[in-house]
Amino acid sequence: MKSVTLTSLIFLALVLGALADDRVERLPSEERKWLEEEVVYIITELERDVFLELQTKEERDKLKEALWARRDDSPTTLVNEYRDEHYRRLEYANRVLGRDSPRPGWKTDRGKHYIILGEPLEIQRYDGLNDVVSIELWIYSGDTKLGLPPRFNLLFFKEEDIGEYKLYHPFADGPEELLRGAVFFRADQNRAVDKLEVISIDLARASLTVDLTESTAHMLAARNTIDPTELTVRPPLNVDRTFVNIAESATRRVSTDYLDGYLRHDDVSVDYSFNYVPNRSLFAVLAGPKETPFVHYSIELEPANFSLEVDEDETKYYTVLDSTVEVSEREGQVIAVIENQVAVELARSQFDKVKSFPFAYQSTFPLLPGDYEVTVILKNRATKQYTIARQELRVEPVAGPTLSDVVLGYQKEPGPSAESGNYRTFQMGNEEIQPAVDGVFAVGETVYVCLQPVGVEPEHTLRFSLLKGEEKLRERETRAEDYGGGPAIEAFSLLGVVGGFYEMQVELMDPAGAAVAKRSVPLQVSPRAVISRPGVVFRRGFDVGLLQLARGQQLLTMGRIEEAKAELEAVVAADPELPMARWKLAGALIYSGEADRILELLLPIEDDFPNEYEVVEGLGYAYYLRKDYAQASEYFDRARTLRRPDPPLLNALGDSYQQLGNVDKARETFERSLKLNPAQEGVKDRLSSLEKTSQQ
Repeated sequence: MKSVTLTSLIFLALVLGALADDRVERLPSEERKWLEEEVVYIITELERDVFLELQTKEERDKLKEALWARRDDSPTTLVNEYRDEHYRRLEYANRVLGRDSPRPGWKTDRGKHYIILGEPLEIQRYDGLNDVVSIELWIYSGDTKLGLPPRFNLLFFKEEDIGEYKLYHPFADGPEELLRGAVFFRADQNRAVDKLEVISIDLARASLTVDLTESTAHMLAARNTIDPTELTVRPPLNVDRTFVNIAESATRRVSTDYLDGYLRHDDVSVDYSFNYVPNRSLFAVLAGPKETPFVHYSIELEPANFSLEVDEDETKYYTVLDSTVEVSEREGQVIAVIENQVAVELARSQFDKVKSFPFAYQSTFPLLPGDYEVTVILKNRATKQYTIARQELRVEPVAGPTLSDVVLGYQKEPGPSAESGNYRTFQMGNEEIQPAVDGVFAVGETVYVCLQPVGVEPEHTLRFSLLKGEEKLRERETRAEDYGGGPAIEAFSLLGVVGGFYEMQVELMDPAGAAVAKRSVPLQVSPRAVISRPGVVFRRGFDVGLLQLARGQQLLTMGRIEEAKAELEAVVAADPELPMARWKLAGALIYSGEADRILELLLPIEDDFPNEYEVVEGLGYAYYLRKDYAQASEYFDRARTLRRPDPPLLNALGDSYQQLGNVDKARETFERSLKLNPAQEGVKDRLSSLEKTSQQ
């Protein structure tokens, strides 16, 4: 009885697993055919599992597109060469390699391996010979990065010269199975190999091994030490692993990181769901204008993960980036959402210079002191790709003596004046720093160590130390007064520093020599001569004139109403024509019940912003506070067509309906509010009273 190989067990497990998965049964026939026939050998286990979890055809179509896109070797061309070649192989397998089988060609051993590996370098056919059954020997060169031998062969034979070609296994079959009258050679497999060698050296070798780089000398039993009647060949023990590597090679060539975003986030639209790309990111908190902390961040994408559209003349490359920043407190309360759009456009000459370098998107925003999680989603409209960067941050008040975060830069250049009104990302004084997001530098490169001493006296000193574990390799001390009250930017040469992992530490020392603050950041010195830096950097600044508006909005979201009102009143007083300031202030005044002031702010801008949710909602609350329920219900009804309403608005609308005597609409509105938040005992009581009223 022949042994059961590892390859057979793995294949059996996969087949049984597929049969046991009732999710396959629920697929429409076309999509089931795609999964079980068209891509069965190239789809990864994770891709298959996600595909089966999807609920709509639109989602499944998007995953199909993403699957092919991730395998496209030339994504800048209009043709997906990988997909076209795959379907060519599939068609060939069905048309040619299934001729001698009752099964479709893609199911046969030859068809499967042709689909996975493509055209062999060489095919040797042994057919119609007296001594051997029908045989095909396929010879390939292999990609070692996929676990394949540099050169290998696959041997297919017709068992007892009957039926379809099956894949030969040196252990499970043995060389005698390639010969007519196999039974006469089973007691002496060496003699079987000798017989094959007469026909073809290549054929004899293939009967012993798959990996053509291995020596076969040790695979034959020694005749002079073993009973000739019990001679067997000894194929290499790793032959099963080689077969598995060949079968899995099509799935090993692709990374499934594009599914990371879908698996972790359910708030990305279907258009982008399966087009996640990885990034490198850096977040730092620095002291900004008007003693306000600012979060600075940089997101870098490798050139393979950042593509542009091109016009018909191929003279202009362009896209639009949509960025969304969401800031939430550790308890989950979202306190700020910042959305921006960025147009990126390059001439052909610019594109040719930078297309092989990373792309960097940088921005900054003010953030009140606290503990937060910051999430940045960056979407590329040209390719429907997106990336997500996330960081937990502690934002401390701008008060000292202390130090800001440390930023390691690979370049510094003059920036706009600090008094220009435009506060730029990674701006320190009148210098702009280009940050090394992963802290990696080449041997001999210059590192700019950048930070801000906050609330220090002239007598304070800064101690910069390059550490290797506990060992201080380099140290430098400076006086705080050397920086004239501005940021500290120190250049450190890495000449003489060998490759490895280090730490840059900065300590703030008081006049007595005691450390009152300490910051550190990892630094890696790479043995590479050059580090690939961004070729295109989009750097967004912040209009300092909007600083109080941003602070007021954050205070309002945090529930610090009186502080929010003070900030927003100052903004409106400074610029009465700024519409956003008016509706933000109106939102704060709702909590203090100042209906007349809300109307004073919003009625003058209503005609210009008829579809602005906060304007319509604010007017609804103003009339509700004045007990003008007819007007209030009209504005609330309009508001909920502009944005999904929250329970407070629905409760105010339900109360307005009830006050107007419209019990049915009141009940319907309160019920909708409870669906959004079932833990509203007061609303439940109101519904109960409405039920009693309707029964009387």
